[in-house]
Amino acid sequence: IEATLDETRLLARLVEDLHTLSLADAGQLPLKMEPVDVADLLADVATSFSVQAEAQGVEIGVETAVLPPNTQIQGDAGRLDQVLSNLVVNALRHTPKDGRITLSAKLVDDGVQIQVTDTGEGISEEDLPFVFERFWRGDRARTHSGGAGGGLGLAIVKQMVVAHQGQISVTSVPHQATTFTLTFPLRI
Repeated sequence: IEATLDETRLLARLVEDLHTLSLADAGQLPLKMEPVDVADLLADVATSFSVQAEAQGVEIGVETAVLPPNTQIQGDAGRLDQVLSNLVVNALRHTPKDGRITLSAKLVDDGVQIQVTDTGEGISEEDLPFVFERFWRGDRARTHSGGAGGGLGLAIVKQMVVAHQGQISVTSVPHQATTFTLTFPLRI
């Protein structure tokens, strides 16, 4: 029965993810735009995953010391939380015990750069161009950890970042680290 419930939850999430992507594709993804404090956003996401990270033996931290106080971006706080949460879930999935996940932010040019870095398995150079494609799940080295998703999470992340007039990129060193870098316009 538990396996059936797990599969049902996975299918429900897949349907919700497909719905979100179809709304984003049509330019109809609802966003409640408001000022969002970047340091608070990162702290909230890290806190929401602290118990899970501790249970997995992974340290999760936030680095915003170089960010001026009250630095804000214009965005939908719930969707931005969803973006960062998705990246943290992926990082937890691929970071071994005694690893670290860091959420950091700093000012760059006319924007705010947010990074989610993990000391996990990394992504092969061959796979990097495909990470934001729908249904991409990586090679066997990245999917052996169990609990792999439906391959839509990073596609949704990218769509939501773009909907916020942001940009996203990824760099990785296999067997060492992966960093997702998001850049958003600074709210003035």
